[in-house]
Amino acid sequence: MEDRLQHPYHMYDEIMLQPEYLKRLFLSSKFKNHGEILTVLKNSSRVFLVGCGTSYNAALSSFSFSQMIFKRDNKFNAIPARELMSPNYDLNSNDTIIAFSHSGDTKATFDCLKLANDKSCNTILITGDTVSKCAGISDFVLTYGYKEDKSLAHTITYSLSSFLMLTIMGKLARKMGFIETSDMIHSASIELPSLVGSILKQRNEIRKIAKKMESNFYLVGGSESTLSTAAETALKFGEVHYTPTTFMDVEQVFHGPLVMCDDHTGIIVVNSNNNLDARLDELFKATKNIGCKTLLVTTEKSNIKNSDYMFQLPYCHEILVPLVYMIPLQLMSYYISVNNGLNPDHIRRDQTPYKKAREAYE
Repeated sequence: MEDRLQHPYHMYDEIMLQPEYLKRLFLSSKFKNHGEILTVLKNSSRVFLVGCGTSYNAALSSFSFSQMIFKRDNKFNAIPARELMSPNYDLNSNDTIIAFSHSGDTKATFDCLKLANDKSCNTILITGDTVSKCAGISDFVLTYGYKEDKSLAHTITYSLSSFLMLTIMGKLARKMGFIETSDMIHSASIELPSLVGSILKQRNEIRKIAKKMESNFYLVGGSESTLSTAAETALKFGEVHYTPTTFMDVEQVFHGPLVMCDDHTGIIVVNSNNNLDARLDELFKATKNIGCKTLLVTTEKSNIKNSDYMFQLPYCHEILVPLVYMIPLQLMSYYISVNNGLNPDHIRRDQTPYKKAREAYE
């Protein structure tokens, strides 16, 4: 793989490729063995979505989809791969494990699938490459059509794996008799590539916001369908420009974490729910008193006025929020990295101390 030394890095190219590959995935959504897979999911008592790092955040976004689709009938839950190995979950043959892994070789995910097999669970792998360690021990292997990330930031594969899971859930909804919900997901999915493309056209605005929001510490807040977006944003900020970043439900900021913020803190709130506007206004008023920089990523219908900066996204159905709202924050993490003279593709794996650290646990 060609190593790039300046903008545009591979991370940038893969962010920009997303509309094309999302469209390809939508047009090829009749995946192999799909009838058998849907029957397994329908008949399962519990379905666990597992992964590590960005793959776990894709599991979180998929859990958000499941909450919106199945509501009281939701049998899905997102659990870190290593956590699911606890005996407290008492895995059995009525359970299905859906594992997310870009490479298919992630150690904890492999170990989780191995345990699932020992417990006679059904296993499904969501991945880029059908030939891998995890693929070799999974009952079903589903690929999202992008074999190998050129950048270790895993931006495009986060979006594709999440979208593939939304597609599966839409088909499962139909099989379970939720016809209107399934039709809604199909209609929304048609719009997704163009929505992502329209946001990418605003990259110069995002680049300017990134420059203005540079800080020594970031706190990212989300709620409901944007909590997975907050989680993935925090991970991307840490990976590609190494700035300490945490995330949480936005209400929790009021209950302790605000005291660790100061005039070197950037607070980013990702919000698609206009019902929270009044509470977010209070948050931004509070943070002004301690000098934080603030950014609101929200719908174009929002009436909030107190944030320092705002990026308004085109309206989309709530089911697409975990996907659409991540796009400007992928770009923002990229631009902060480049502005600081860093290479966002390597996530420090080109540096000897971090290579040795990785060797210690792989």
